[in-house]
Amino acid sequence: MSDVSGELVFRRGKEVGKAVYQNRALSKDGISERLFAFLFSGLVYPQIWEDPDVDMDAMQLGAGHRVVTIASGGCNILAYLTRSPARIDAVDLNAAHIALNRMKLEAVRHLPSQGDLFRFFGAADTSHNSEAYNRFIAPHLDPVSRHYWERRNWRGRRRIAVFDRNFYQTGLLGLFIAMGHRVAKLFGVDPAGIMKAENIGEQRRFFNEELAPVFDKKLLRWATSRKASLFGLGIPPAQYDSLITSGDGSMASVLKARLE
Repeated sequence: MSDVSGELVFRRGKEVGKAVYQNRALSKDGISERLFAFLFSGLVYPQIWEDPDVDMDAMQLGAGHRVVTIASGGCNILAYLTRSPARIDAVDLNAAHIALNRMKLEAVRHLPSQGDLFRFFGAADTSHNSEAYNRFIAPHLDPVSRHYWERRNWRGRRRIAVFDRNFYQTGLLGLFIAMGHRVAKLFGVDPAGIMKAENIGEQRRFFNEELAPVFDKKLLRWATSRKASLFGLGIPPAQYDSLITSGDGSMASVLKARLE
């Protein structure tokens, strides 16, 4: 589809477990850490939601610069490349994120048009996306990434086939968001209702009247008091502890403030 400027190098960091483990294996915290490492070994972020323009303006990113960044879902890295840096080193503990980044890069380079690119990643639930992968992307992928996307699950489906359904409902983050919607509906609230708001005032009313009260429910406060409740956001136990100190001691309150 187009050329991207600058060198992009992917590096996988040390094993997740070595980065996360801080306590004895059979301790309460140690078990929590090992559960997180197990869950983090697969795809976590099918996308990320930070605004790359803020990053690029803050870094004053331009031609000739070198950047080291977490690979994650790859959205920011592709945005950085539009500023023509000399080199980006994308580092991640998770091999799935590296495979996703490499696949995205080859898709940008080799899908025939912007419409094809949007269909693959914007819709991400079009039945012939995996065929587009076969024809335009796979021949240019490195062997490790290609093996990742073409590995079959217990149903005999290749991983890449998830783009034929809904890629953004996969990974820990996608499952976490879907679960969040189900929990809200359990309390009689449909979070999608905020999309009907026509201005910031209506958004504020929806938050105050519909979403905010959910975080005061005893069941949700109990659930979010467990560190494992945020594993779906890719937040390890140590980061959970740091987050909770930023609020009133309740993770439900922290989450409400962040959602607001």
